[in-house]
Amino acid sequence: MAKNSAYGVQTVKLAPPVPGGFPASFDGDNCFQFKAIVMDSLQLNDAAPNQTDINVEETEDIYTTVNSDNGTKGFTMQTYDLSKEAFAYLMGYTHDDTTGWNTEPVKKNVLRKAVEIVTRDIDDIPSMTFQWANMDITVTKAGNIAKSGLPNLSLTFKQLANIDASGKPQSGARNAVTSEIKKGV
Repeated sequence: MAKNSAYGVQTVKLAPPVPGGFPASFDGDNCFQFKAIVMDSLQLNDAAPNQTDINVEETEDIYTTVNSDNGTKGFTMQTYDLSKEAFAYLMGYTHDDTTGWNTEPVKKNVLRKAVEIVTRDIDDIPSMTFQWANMDITVTKAGNIAKSGLPNLSLTFKQLANIDASGKPQSGARNAVTSEIKKGV
């Protein structure tokens, strides 16, 4: 019997979001696959909803508790990939083939994508596939330019609402054992 867990990162891919659904594929012209993911950098960082206790004069106990927000769902990761393709896709840079320069955009690039993480098989732990339908991705330059390390791109992924064409909220995340996913269904 296989253990229920996730181990190591095989791939992290981005694709254009599909309103109310998930992309049929994370491969193709408008997709991106990360290279050189910094080992152990992928960290989940879900946060529980913030709650506010409501007190009233008639009692010393809390009268009720209300959620003041819905919390957040997401993760962070780093990549050593500083290629022109990474700068273009992730931060909106343009590349000039005649001069060789990558130039940042004048306005901040807004990056909203569907995300897929596929983990590795190890012993009796099967590969898992995790997908998010719509995420806001913030990219910053990090690391150091020195002999003791490499510069990298640091990414923060935050799950956004997955709204269909009629304005109805849909599920925004899913996961499965990779070998059990039915392709084309």
